[in-house]
Amino acid sequence: MSLYWDWRYVLIEAGPEQALTWRSGHMRGDGSLPDLFFPADRSWLVSALWDDAWTCVGGPERLIDALQHDPLANGRRVTPDQDALPPGLTRE
Repeated sequence: MSLYWDWRYVLIEAGPEQALTWRSGHMRGDGSLPDLFFPADRSWLVSALWDDAWTCVGGPERLIDALQHDPLANGRRVTPDQDALPPGLTRE
């Protein structure tokens, strides 16, 4: 499937234990999560591209509100038509 700027991805069904073993030496550190993951019911998703320093989360309003108000998450709401690039960062 193609995502983002038509980058090709392979989607694989796996459990958390399997997914956490697929990467080593990732720029985000040891045991990094996959670039994209979501539960079987597709009720939310997390996108963490390999070259980005931030993570995008999509899901129900209640989830997004909770992340936005959690100081550890440092979340900010963006709409699908907005760029998710955090304030103060620039694209090369």
